[in-house]
Amino acid sequence: MKLTKAVILAVPFAGFLFTAPIAFAHDSEGHEAVHEELNAEHGMGHEDLNAQHDQTHEALDAAHEEAHEHYMTPRQHRRLHRQMRAAHENAHENLNAEHENLHQGLNAEHEEYHE
Repeated sequence: MKLTKAVILAVPFAGFLFTAPIAFAHDSEGHEAVHEELNAEHGMGHEDLNAQHDQTHEALDAAHEEAHEHYMTPRQHRRLHRQMRAAHENAHENLNAEHENLHQGLNAEHEEYHE
């Protein structure tokens, strides 16, 4: 092989070797920052959901105490507890749905970042 042919073939290859690390470098600091941001959002989301959970329980407890300040027949008392139990279960279902939505949103952001 003549020297000129070798140079013609070697120069593009050398250029590729020189620029490839730059072109394919992974921004580890930026990547880590995105993950930290998503983790912070996840933590704040859980704090919000826990606060909502606590508020719901406090409201149900207050309503329960208030209802017991009035006379009720045994039938009315059972109905009250059925209604409160249903409200409690409904609140938990809503919080679980919000929790699932939080995770789906954060997972979608994460996947979008990696695309």
